[in-house]
Amino acid sequence: MASDISTVDTRRGSLRGRIEGGLHVFRGVPYAQPPVGDLRWRRPRAMEPWDGVRDALEFGPISVQPPRPAAGPFAGIMGHSQELMSEDCLYLNIWTPGLDNARRPVMVWIHGGGLSSGSGSSPAYDGSHLAARGDAVVVTINYRLGALGFLPDPVLATDSETEGNFGFHDMIAALKWVRDEIAAFGGNPSNVTIFGESAGGIAVGILLASPRAEGLFQRAIMQSGAADRIHTRESVAEMLPYYYRELGIDHPSADELRRLSVDDVLSAQSALSAADPALNPAAGLHGVFNAVIEDEFLDAVPIDAVREGRGSGVDLLAGTMRNEFTLLSAMAGLHDLNEERALELLSPLVGGSERAGECYETYLALRTERGEPADPLGVYNAVMTDRQYRGSTRRLLDARETASGGTYAYLVEQQSPMFEGRLGSPHALDVPLIWGTNELMRDFVGGDPQVDQLSRFMMDAWLNFARSGNPGTTALPGWPQYRSDQPYTMVFGPDVRTTTEDREEELALWR
Repeated sequence: MASDISTVDTRRGSLRGRIEGGLHVFRGVPYAQPPVGDLRWRRPRAMEPWDGVRDALEFGPISVQPPRPAAGPFAGIMGHSQELMSEDCLYLNIWTPGLDNARRPVMVWIHGGGLSSGSGSSPAYDGSHLAARGDAVVVTINYRLGALGFLPDPVLATDSETEGNFGFHDMIAALKWVRDEIAAFGGNPSNVTIFGESAGGIAVGILLASPRAEGLFQRAIMQSGAADRIHTRESVAEMLPYYYRELGIDHPSADELRRLSVDDVLSAQSALSAADPALNPAAGLHGVFNAVIEDEFLDAVPIDAVREGRGSGVDLLAGTMRNEFTLLSAMAGLHDLNEERALELLSPLVGGSERAGECYETYLALRTERGEPADPLGVYNAVMTDRQYRGSTRRLLDARETASGGTYAYLVEQQSPMFEGRLGSPHALDVPLIWGTNELMRDFVGGDPQVDQLSRFMMDAWLNFARSGNPGTTALPGWPQYRSDQPYTMVFGPDVRTTTEDREEELALWR
């Protein structure tokens, strides 16, 4: 049994992990002090050194979040939350082929879940497949979620800290830990790639633009993310009264907020997130709790900062699924819509009823012309896919016109067999494909051997990008860089190919 144990010395102290399948695995590694008590709603503090050898054999607690179903068609697709939850959640996990001086590329995963759920220890993010296939060091992190991670009340500010963005400061603290410690795990601190999907993709876009994250990573992969939907101080002022109304308090002090029970914080968050957009302006944003512009962490809307040159030297790979929103609408119980209801749902999200009508009619006409589903639900899903994901991704890619780092685009057209194929190429289908965890989600990804072949293509592309800044491989030659006038895109699906964008009329609505 002793031969299965692996020990490494870090600057904070020694860690005991396991050897599994030829990899050294360290779980539940603390990268900051527990953000509890007086440290609730404060930036993470560096971990204090410890004596002796600390076990890193089991995953640490995950951030407090609403429970997800343990069974049913969507269980596991968007991450698991059946693990132990705690405010004490700032832990990361490492898979590495060797504790040596090989200076392997490092890939740091930021999980999705709307900034309100998920964890780095979800079975979908088993780092063993990527680490072994690409001789890479793979790291997954937890960070504070929901109100505990992103409550942006100015009352929480101090002389040395501005308010909000606590979960993003957690990510920066984890990246600083990687910078300081990853060499002991066989990784190269000068070749770090951050990658994330959905809310994790949004985090990638935000970190790309944050002055405080500069130099902590050299490459970035944004999967189904965005870099242009965040809170302003004005939207914060609109949102906070709704949250405090759910808590039954008015203008609380920082001390009063820190005395709140975790259950009260979470239940108020859940009630606010479920509120009708017509009654709650915050519900029209991408999540009630999100990044807020404040000078030290984020001094502009991320996409504007990128357009002005922030993150210019970082290599970027960004893309989406073809039919992102079909999964999200199915999870919300939208199985059928009429045109009136579709327009009602779109109106607060796209800028009013006139704008909703313009979008709806444009998509209806173009989808009818192409022979694609043009029923109200199909049109709604297509509009929301581009509004939330593809349009945002294209804007970020276009904003990189003068970047010195490489810029690459992709699109996934692989179909899910779930619900007799009605989801098309939905949100999150890329997750098991790039992690090599298809066996966990066969109902979602399908069992055809082509699925696993595609997964190998995508894993190799992600790994090669992390190693060299170029996602092209021997199986994927001819992947040119993206340019706004020639938007070259690698399409992943049954027909893997390079193309340029074929839906400019729709995407023009989101420029």
